[in-house]
Amino acid sequence: MTYTNPSDFSNASTDQTPSTVEKMKTLQKESTQRSQRLMKIFRTAFTETVAEFKAGREVISPLAKEVTAETVAGVKEKSQQAKKTINQAWQQDSESEDRTERLIRLVRVLAKTTTKTAQEKLFPQVKTQASKLDDVLSNRYGDRYATLKDRFDSLRSRYAPEQTTPESAAHPSVAIEVESEVIR
Repeated sequence: MTYTNPSDFSNASTDQTPSTVEKMKTLQKESTQRSQRLMKIFRTAFTETVAEFKAGREVISPLAKEVTAETVAGVKEKSQQAKKTINQAWQQDSESEDRTERLIRLVRVLAKTTTKTAQEKLFPQVKTQASKLDDVLSNRYGDRYATLKDRFDSLRSRYAPEQTTPESAAHPSVAIEVESEVIR
């Protein structure tokens, strides 16, 4: 049988290892400090997010209203022009009794008008806006945008057919109709 000496107890009390209770207290203290720091970070981030959202809303909201008003006015104007064009085209062919022929002519007039308007106004605007967007994205995102753009271009070249425009398509030809007599 083994007996313990009082000296064995004195060595145990001078040992430097912390007890479980002390470890729990340290753990609680450390976790409380960390959670307080995290809450401070979250509050700051939330405050900054709300401030940025409000500032963005103050800038974007009037701009969105202006763009919407301009778009609505433009659509109303274009719809009036389209109505006028359709009525003129329909009335010009009023002597024709075949409604199918009148409808085909009407569609042709609309197609020519739409194509002409798109070539003169829409395509240059889209090209300019695409160039501006490309510049903005390049400045904002740098190499990340360049990489994404290259990937998109490679996908487009893989799946989209090549759009080649011959010189004659770039400069539309002018057709001149001349009344002629049949020579026999």
